[in-house]
Amino acid sequence: EASEVLQAELEECLDTIRWCASSVTRASLQDLKGLQRPAPVVQEVLETVCLLLGQPETKWERLKRLIHTDTFLTKLQKFNFQQSVSREQFRKLHERLSQPDFDEELIKTVSVPVVPLAIWCRAIGVYLSKTKFREGYDIRPVAGAGAATSSAPRREHAASAATAAAELTFEPDVSRLGAEELRHVRDLKISRPGVGTITFHGETDCRGIDFRRVVRLEVGEVLVYPDSSMKPPVGTGLNKAATVTMYQCWPPNGTKLLQDPKSQERYKKKIKQMTEEKHARFIDYDCASGVWQFAVDQF
Repeated sequence: EASEVLQAELEECLDTIRWCASSVTRASLQDLKGLQRPAPVVQEVLETVCLLLGQPETKWERLKRLIHTDTFLTKLQKFNFQQSVSREQFRKLHERLSQPDFDEELIKTVSVPVVPLAIWCRAIGVYLSKTKFREGYDIRPVAGAGAATSSAPRREHAASAATAAAELTFEPDVSRLGAEELRHVRDLKISRPGVGTITFHGETDCRGIDFRRVVRLEVGEVLVYPDSSMKPPVGTGLNKAATVTMYQCWPPNGTKLLQDPKSQERYKKKIKQMTEEKHARFIDYDCASGVWQFAVDQF
C-alpha cells in the first residue's frame, strides 16, 4: 500500500510539472519584462528556475533576458529533471524551497505570472526528494503552503492549517445536530469563504468525523482525507460523490488572457483536461470569475 501511495504522489508531481510548464507563455511573462526592481520573491523564483535549467544567474537584467529567449519555454517544457539535476543543484533547490517566502500562496499575492514557475520548482523538488535524493531531504508538497523543514516553520504551518480549518462552515450546522440527526445529514455543504465549497450528495453519516482533520480547502485545491490511512470505504463518511466549486482559480497570465476569447477557450479546455486526468467530471470554468466547478464519485 505504501508503494501505491508513493506512486500516486509521484504521478501527481509529474502532472503538476507538465501542467505548470504548459501554463507559462510569452504573454504571461511579458509583465516581468518591464520590471526594474522586482519583489525579492519574484527574483528568487526566477533564480531557482534558472538554477534547475543549469543556467544559474542572480542579476535581474540577465534573468529577464534568459526568460525571454526563444528557447526558454521549450527548455521548460522538455526539461528532463530526473537526469539533469545534480546533487549540488538539488541541495541548493532544497535550501531555496525551505525559505519561508518561497510560498506559492504568498507569491500569488505578489506576482501571478511567476506562480506556475514557483510550483514547477517545488513539484520537481518533491519528486526528487522521494526518488533520486531521498537521504535526509524533506520538501513540503505544493498543497501545504507555508511549511519548511525546521521545527519552527512546521509549527507555523500547523497553526496555518488550524486557522484554515477553523474557517470551515457547515450547512446544515453539524455542531447543532443530535446523534440521530448526524446519521442522516442530507446534501451536506462544507465551505471555506472565498476559497471553495464541497457539496456531498444524498445522505451522509457524519457521526465520528473530525472534519477539521479530514477536509482541507485551499486556493486551487481541495483535499478530503489527506491522510489516506483515515479514509473509509467508498460510499461511507465523506468518501462519496460530491460537487466541488473552487474560487480564485484565475489563469496565470491574468488580464491579457481575459481580453482574448480564443485564449480563454483554450485555457478552459486545459482546465477540463486537467480535471478529467484527475478522474473528476468537469462541469464549468470561468476565466473572468476564477470559478472552477467539477464533480467526483469519491475521494
